[in-house]
Amino acid sequence: MKVIKFLFKLLWPVLKIAGIAYLILFIVFYFDLDGKLLYTVVEPNLARRYDKMPRPDNTQTPYGKTEPFEK
Repeated sequence: MKVIKFLFKLLWPVLKIAGIAYLILFIVFYFDLDGKLLYTVVEPNLARRYDKMPRPDNTQTPYGKTEPFEK
C-alpha cells in the first residue's frame, strides 16, 4: 500500500503538468491560434522587411544571362 501511495505522490504532479500542457495545446490548435499569430504578427514583419529588398528588374535581364544579380 505504501508503494502505491508513493507512486501516486510521484506521478500526480507529472500528470497534472501533462494535463495542463495538453489542454493548452488543444486550445491553441482548436482555435488555430498559431496560424492567427503567424498571419497577424509574423507575416507583416516579414513582408515589411523583405518587400524593401533591392531586386533586379527581370524585364531588363538579357536572355542567356546566368547570374541573376550584378556584382
